[in-house]
Amino acid sequence: MPYFEWSSSIQLGHPLIDSQHQHLLALAEAVVDPLLNSKVHQPGANELQAMIDYAQEHFAMEEGLMRETGYPDEAQHANHHASLLTELRTYCSKVRYGQHTNPVGLVSFLWNWLVLHIDGADRQLTVWIKSREAAGKE
Repeated sequence: MPYFEWSSSIQLGHPLIDSQHQHLLALAEAVVDPLLNSKVHQPGANELQAMIDYAQEHFAMEEGLMRETGYPDEAQHANHHASLLTELRTYCSKVRYGQHTNPVGLVSFLWNWLVLHIDGADRQLTVWIKSREAAGKE
């Protein structure tokens, strides 16, 4: 059974954002699978790097939407993105250098990012974007 699975409860109604979130969840699943379903209990560095690379693209896209629409919480949201990437890079570095990583901490971090951030900060962003689109149609 997948740990990170797309569901309508975290769907935001913005096709591009939702599509990218689905991909991030799939990447997170590839990271946690060896933690939960193998004797290794360590994520792979390649899987973590793939997640970093895609997250950077996704965050850049979201931050572009924030600038385009004049999102009032742009700076705070972008700072949160930066801190998420910093933490993900820390996990990746530890794995690359053979240092022990806390599997529970990594899964918790990914859950907080992918479920709580999407359902909170990203939901607020999409509400803002939709309100700007509606205002432009009037």
